[in-house]
Amino acid sequence: MKRSSITIELNMPKILNKVENDKFGKALAKEWAGLVKQFVPHNEGFLDGSMGGASVVIEPFLIHYNSDYAEFMYNGVVYVDPVYHCAGFTKDGGVTWKSRHDVKKIPSNRTFNYRKDKNSYATDHWDKAAENAGEKDKLINFANEYLRRKM
Repeated sequence: MKRSSITIELNMPKILNKVENDKFGKALAKEWAGLVKQFVPHNEGFLDGSMGGASVVIEPFLIHYNSDYAEFMYNGVVYVDPVYHCAGFTKDGGVTWKSRHDVKKIPSNRTFNYRKDKNSYATDHWDKAAENAGEKDKLINFANEYLRRKM
């Protein structure tokens, strides 16, 4: 049996220039934000950015959810006042809620019960849920198409 060998030469600087740049990173982050949006809890739209403003900021390879409560929603754990052991107070039957400012909240043993009427897939750790639902494959396809166009 005759042996043969193949040598593959990759232009690594050229490849890295295509994938390690801000334009590509922003395109990926923007696409991923769109793909995970159906898993992001939505009540009035402050968290997912649909109310306008800058509550979702796209940076290269990074999505910032700039709502005060984004971390709580993402982790899925209800944080409470350490003295009163409640998440907040209302004077109008639950229309508006307030909590004591400058008081560091602590995690409780309760989890959020996300509304499903606006986003039926709303959940905590929405990026992981999107990945488990196959959205990561869509992102990979997007990245491949993007890079093909830039070649």
